[in-house]
Amino acid sequence: MRNNTLSKALLGLFLTGSAISLHAQNAYLQNASLPRYIKAGVNYPISVWARNNSTIPLPSFSIRWKLDAGTWNTGPTITITAPGISSSSYVPNTHPVQLNTTQGAHTLVIEIMSTTDSDLTNNTITINFTALSTWADKVVLLEARTETWCPQCPPSNTLTNTLMSNPDFAVGKFHLSDALDDCPECITYFNQHNAAYTPAGIIEMGEYGGYEITSNYNGWEAGMTARAAGVAPVELALTSSVNSTTRVITFTLSAEFTYAVTGTYALNVYVAEDGVPGPQSSAPANYIHNKVMRAMLGGVTGTMGVVPNTPVVGTTYQQTYSYTVPANFNITNLHFIGVLEHNLGGFNNRYAINAVRGAASGVGIAELGLGNESLEAYPNPFTNELYVSVENVTGPARVELFGLDGRSVFQHNIVLGSVASTRLDLGGAGLSNGAYVLRIATDKGTAEQRVIKVD
Repeated sequence: MRNNTLSKALLGLFLTGSAISLHAQNAYLQNASLPRYIKAGVNYPISVWARNNSTIPLPSFSIRWKLDAGTWNTGPTITITAPGISSSSYVPNTHPVQLNTTQGAHTLVIEIMSTTDSDLTNNTITINFTALSTWADKVVLLEARTETWCPQCPPSNTLTNTLMSNPDFAVGKFHLSDALDDCPECITYFNQHNAAYTPAGIIEMGEYGGYEITSNYNGWEAGMTARAAGVAPVELALTSSVNSTTRVITFTLSAEFTYAVTGTYALNVYVAEDGVPGPQSSAPANYIHNKVMRAMLGGVTGTMGVVPNTPVVGTTYQQTYSYTVPANFNITNLHFIGVLEHNLGGFNNRYAINAVRGAASGVGIAELGLGNESLEAYPNPFTNELYVSVENVTGPARVELFGLDGRSVFQHNIVLGSVASTRLDLGGAGLSNGAYVLRIATDKGTAEQRVIKVD
């Protein structure tokens, strides 16, 4: 699991008071922050901006917070150097008491207090979140809109290319109304966002429900970093196999929950291409486009019904897709994003609960690096059971079986032991008799062995 540091910027929720008084101060809060899912039993700072929605400066304030129906944690009174907090300024404040709670759903209420405040209706911010004792790494999704005629797209593309180098981020660029818009479902999907400008960016499909569409590409990295400070209640795995003759790629997207969250779910796999030449306004000659969206394998709505509304912790839910790569796409430059979307009620009220990245190299897990001779699988031929071990390797591993046509027919996460071999039960996999390629992937690389299934 990723060791996120609390020094990462956290997700900002911007709530602005509307009442303005000409006769007294009007204190309110901004930039209160907490990801949707956090780690249970870990300290999180409560940080906010104290602001004033009045023309008369605010001389002092204090911040307090409470969790669920608990008692208030009141901070010290902060006195501001004269003239105080004006309507165009703010004072950041980190509460001396940090948040640390148990697994489950919680509600955090933060309040600003001042003896001269004229409007108490805008003093609080409420954040609903869930703390997890067991969690998965978080990969943050950015859906970016771009066009070749867009004057601001060259710098925004440079930024998004940089974002993709961060393993915590996944980026897909949706081209609308230009020479690269040959993904009909991508156009239909993004048009539902009603973005009236380009470039446009949507992070996590709007993590708290609803969309925040922004053209401020300079702020995308901070927004994604804020969300990456959290964790996820579901582990995603994306594997793929490529048939170089037919140019067919077979994908398997798997979801396994560490914490049950009720809702409607949809799986999807995004296919994007790097190194695509094309025209671009306000850009030099020979401009190259990256992360160009080529397909959404679950379509506009994603694949629903695979993950139940009440998922079972520890159960793996899988969806397999096939994609024939057109002749004009460079198959070696394709990148894939697996997405699990949590629908809170309609297209404009949902979010990406987690994402996972892959590429069209082998099966999209890792390059061969263990040496095939280090993998031992027996008995071979096998009937319903295989025992596997890898020389000098222990810990988590991913096992897959591939038919000779390159199609993935079995996937399973295992833990390699230091002494005994690990047993694979293949009796329920529905395998036909014949030859298969067994591939095992670890954090040290992958190895393969040919195995044969018999009755």
